[in-house]
Amino acid sequence: MSNHFKTYLAMLILVALVLVVFLWRESIRNKSSETQGGLGSDLYQKTENPAQNLPTVNPLKNKPEVNPLSEANPFSGIKTNPFK
Repeated sequence: MSNHFKTYLAMLILVALVLVVFLWRESIRNKSSETQGGLGSDLYQKTENPAQNLPTVNPLKNKPEVNPLSEANPFSGIKTNPFK
């Protein structure tokens, strides 16, 4: 084998080894962080949604009838059957 091939093979093995070690350490770190609680998780579990405590307010519930055109048509109540 040539000297360049051995060098490239050694670099490839080194990069693969570094990648495997990095991924292994990240998986251990993620597992340990999931099991830990803390002040932030305690506060998150104790807080409530402030919108649940608000009363229901509908400003349009008792809206006055201000449309003058709703009473302008004298024929609005008449229904005729054109096929009779």
